Amino acid sequence: MARIRWGARLIAVLGALQAASMVHFFFHNFGDELTERGISMREVGVSKAQLVAFNADLANYISHLHIAIAGFGMATGFVVAMLAWFGIQRGSRWAWWAAVGTVAISSLVGIPAHFAYGFATLAHLGPPFALLAVFALAAALSYPGPASLRNGERSPSSST
Repeated sequence: MARIRWGARLIAVLGALQAASMVHFFFHNFGDELTERGISMREVGVSKAQLVAFNADLANYISHLHIAIAGFGMATGFVVAMLAWFGIQRGSRWAWWAAVGTVAISSLVGIPAHFAYGFATLAHLGPPFALLAVFALAAALSYPGPASLRNGERSPSSST
């Protein structure tokens, strides 16, 4: 169980880092820059001021998307951290699958578009890929195998 506990705690830390990163992203939206970390004028071709001058409604639409993404990212980090701390750490397989599935789905949906649209810069995707590598290690460490059923987790077929 020590292996599971350490892996779960690492996942919880990564979830908290995700939430904190999204708090930064949220506040960054209200600054003078249009883009996120690692994306420059080279990738988008205009500054925030130029976009506002061209079409303020479009700038507001992009801003609202940034705010929504920040909120979803904060919530995702929070949920993954809570699943790890209160479920995975106790050997719950459902919590492990929920946390790993959440990260896998968000990564599989969100990352490919960066390559398709030319936003896959090292400065932009490097940190998330590094965190995903650590997450994969933590997920492997914390996987609650069949022994977790013997250590107090109920099987889905049991009822009380």
